[in-house]
Amino acid sequence: MLGIENDDTTLKVPSTSGNKAIDEVYKGMERLNKLFRQTKTEISTKEYYYRSVINQSSTGLFSVNEKGRVININPEAVKLVNLKEYYHINTLGKIDKTLPGFIMETHLYSHHSSAVYGNRYGQKLLFKVSQITIQNKSIKLVAVSDITKELDNREVDAWIKLARTLSHEIMNNIAPVTTLSKVISGYFLRNNKIIHAGEVDDSVIQNTIKGLNVIEERSVGLMNFVENYRKFTKLPEPRLKEVNLSVLLKNNLLAASAFPDFETVEIKKSIAEKLLFVADGKLLSQVITNLLKNAWEALFSGGVENPILVIKLWQTDRSARIEIANNGPDIPSEIREQIFVPFYTTKEEGSGIGLSLSKQIMLTMGGDILLNSERKGLTSFIIVLNKTV
Repeated sequence: MLGIENDDTTLKVPSTSGNKAIDEVYKGMERLNKLFRQTKTEISTKEYYYRSVINQSSTGLFSVNEKGRVININPEAVKLVNLKEYYHINTLGKIDKTLPGFIMETHLYSHHSSAVYGNRYGQKLLFKVSQITIQNKSIKLVAVSDITKELDNREVDAWIKLARTLSHEIMNNIAPVTTLSKVISGYFLRNNKIIHAGEVDDSVIQNTIKGLNVIEERSVGLMNFVENYRKFTKLPEPRLKEVNLSVLLKNNLLAASAFPDFETVEIKKSIAEKLLFVADGKLLSQVITNLLKNAWEALFSGGVENPILVIKLWQTDRSARIEIANNGPDIPSEIREQIFVPFYTTKEEGSGIGLSLSKQIMLTMGGDILLNSERKGLTSFIIVLNKTV
């Protein structure tokens, strides 16, 4: 028994003792020892197999004990984060000072957590953290992968989409101006010579005025477009300080009550009484106002019979979140990936700047804004504010 307890499979059992009953016990012990050796061999083989798979994985994998020590790590993780077995997790502070805290503060009851950090080589590393409990001990399981190319490709795609949108918008305004300019010039030319004043009749004057009005309208539209682009590219630096998000959200909701027919909307609120968080209050208000305005437009342009607006504010371990949802028309699946692209819009009078600008504002504050596709029957956006320390 001591041999089994000490994981010793070299136990030698006598073959005979001269006593039949004792010999039967010896035979049973030998069978048990043989079975134990066989089981240990199978476990060792499986462990070797799994360790080989993990070591050959293109994803970095490592585990951390409750004291923050690395207890297992594969070669890919060593290469990506410069950690080794028995290193302390605080070593990852060289990548980002908040990274050790992000890993260690993931709890059993939290969802699978992930975050992107950049290392000194310019790589963008995606960390995914989960937690298991083994023999009453908490173990963090961390997967880390290099997603630099993926992000670069997305950035290139975003620029291509932006360039196409810019070209489309500019050409839509420039083409009529160019055409009308030629037409108006033609009113006052004959055989490539300027006509005399007496040859100008009322119809020429009226058509010239109409053409100039269209040129002015298109020019103003183009100026507004350029102004929106300027706003998007010249965001002010966020001034971060502690803000009572509960009060901020309620104030923005009060301001939204000035929208026509807003009093007919059923508002379902779930707002924390006092939630203090570090943010730029003015920029955050701009984002909230834009989402409230979009919700109001969706409710009343979509002809919703019983308009509902859902407002939520809550806090997680490392973030504060604001949800603004409405029961207006769904956003078609084919355009969901386009809604944050600058100047992309499905509205006749829309500039396509609101959501993309809101996204940019949140990113400058270290947060994000997400379309929540899990809300059935509701178009839901979630503002995410992350802790900076």
